[in-house]
Amino acid sequence: MPRREKIAFVGTGGTVSMTFNENQNGFIPTLSAGDLAGMLPPGLRNDLDVIDWSHQPSSHYTIPMTTDLVELLRKHVKDGASGIVVTCGTDSLEEMAYLTDLLWAYPQPVIFTGSMLPPGLQGSDALANLAQAVKAASSENLWGVGVLACFQDQLFAASEVTKEVAHRRDAFAAPGRGPVADFVGGDIRVIRKPNRPPALEGAIMPARNVEILWSSLGGGDGTLSCLSKSKNLDGLVLAGFGAGNIPPSWIQYLKPIMKNGTVIVITTRCRRGHTATLYGYEGSTKRLLEMGLLDGGGLRPEQARLRLAVGLGAGFSREDLQLYLLGKK
Repeated sequence: MPRREKIAFVGTGGTVSMTFNENQNGFIPTLSAGDLAGMLPPGLRNDLDVIDWSHQPSSHYTIPMTTDLVELLRKHVKDGASGIVVTCGTDSLEEMAYLTDLLWAYPQPVIFTGSMLPPGLQGSDALANLAQAVKAASSENLWGVGVLACFQDQLFAASEVTKEVAHRRDAFAAPGRGPVADFVGGDIRVIRKPNRPPALEGAIMPARNVEILWSSLGGGDGTLSCLSKSKNLDGLVLAGFGAGNIPPSWIQYLKPIMKNGTVIVITTRCRRGHTATLYGYEGSTKRLLEMGLLDGGGLRPEQARLRLAVGLGAGFSREDLQLYLLGKK
C-alpha cells in the first residue's frame, strides 16, 4: 500500500483511551495519544506525529469544541501532514465526523476511529481499529474522499455513517449505502466514492444554539412552549413523522419562534427517509414549507442541525441556506 511521509495522530479521549478506575468504579479516559500510538506495530507508528489533544468521552463534546478540533487538523495539514487519524469516543463520533466533513476542504483524508471496548478488556477492538485507521490515513487511494469512520474492517463516509448498535463491536453502519472501502488482508479495497458536496472553506464559527425536537405520539408541546419563550435560539430542527409531518398543536408555538427570527428546518425522524409534500393537512410538510420552514430533504435530524449551524455561522442568506441544506451549495 502506498505510504506518505507524515500522519497526524490526534487523541481526543473516548472508550479507546479508557482504563478502569477503582475510585469511580468504572472506565474513564486516561490513556494519552502517545499510549495509543505505542500499541501499534513499529511499522505503523514510525511515521506518526502524535498530538495528545483531549481526554474526554465524546458525550462531553460540543459544536464549538469540535470546531476547535477542525482548526487543529487544518493546522497540521498546513504543516505537512498527508493524512490524519482522530481517535475519539463512539457516542457522538458520527456527528463529530460529519461536522468535520462539512468544514474539510482539503484532499488529505481524515479518519475517525475508536473502539466499543476499552483496550484492556478481552476482545477489545481498539488495536485493530487503530491500526486500520493509520493504514487508511496513509493511503493515496483515499485522497479527496473527505472524512471517513474506520470500524471493523470497513471505512464509512462521514455523511452516511451512523451508530446502529450500542453494545456490539460492529456498531457502525451506513444504512442503505454500505462502506466506501474495506480491508482485504492488508490492503484497502475502494468500493465507491461517496457523493460529497463541496466543503466550506475558511474559518467558520457555527451557530451554537441550534436544537432538535423529535416528534412523538402526542408529545413535544411542553418543550416547544419553552423554546417559544427563548431569546437565544439560533435555529431549530424538527424531526417529523414519516415524510416530515408534525402534530398540529405545534403550530401555535412555531409561529412566535419564527417571528423572533429563528430559522426552523423540517426533516423526518426516519433514518432512511426524505421529506415530501404529498399531504395538505395541518402540520404536513407542504403546509410547513408554506409557513416558511426550510426543507431538510434527506438529511437526518442530527445532520440538519449541524448543517444549519454551519450555514448560519457562514452568514448565508435564507435562499442560500436552503440550497446548502439540500446539498446544492
